[in-house]
Amino acid sequence: MSVKIRLKRMGRKKRPFYRLVAIDSRKRRDGLEIERLGWYNPIHEDLSYSMKEDRILYWLKEGAQPSDTVSGLFRRTGLSYKWDLLKRGVKEDKIEELLSEWLEKQKVKEELKLEKKKIKKLKSSEKSEEGEAKVEVPEAEEVPEAEAAAEEPAAEEAPEAEPAAEEPAAAEAPEAEPAAEEADAADKDSVKEKNADKKSDDKK
Repeated sequence: MSVKIRLKRMGRKKRPFYRLVAIDSRKRRDGLEIERLGWYNPIHEDLSYSMKEDRILYWLKEGAQPSDTVSGLFRRTGLSYKWDLLKRGVKEDKIEELLSEWLEKQKVKEELKLEKKKIKKLKSSEKSEEGEAKVEVPEAEEVPEAEAAAEEPAAEEAPEAEPAAEEPAAAEAPEAEPAAEEADAADKDSVKEKNADKKSDDKK
């Protein structure tokens, strides 16, 4: 039987809570465990957990294999470092000193990570504000220019079109008047000729 150290999901929907267990690798995730070794709460911002280190080390000595998530949890808590020192055969007094140094280094690393996150957030917020300001200013400037450019050609074209329209009308009007007068004169002449013909026929 191969034993695995893994997390067993507890808690309700969208509020997970995990129990750290030693379990047969052939069992399902929520199956019957061999031994409960602690718990882990991922919802808290800080690392919230409780582990029975002596029992975990016992199972590791017996050949139990931690899952990827559990091995990551062991690294964060320093248990994997302790297990490595024990395998090397380091004395317990020395192990405690090394672990205390490791914990101090981890605190410094976490503080640096938090500072970097804060700096990134500030930079991203500044960039977003600058981008919004840049977008707002050009739009306000470009709209009047575009409107003025559209109005100027329209204003220039309108006066040119009006005289052009008036000139042909003015030119056509005098031509149309003589033509109308000639037509009237021709009609009068034809009427006179007809009357003269009638009179000549009456005399005969």
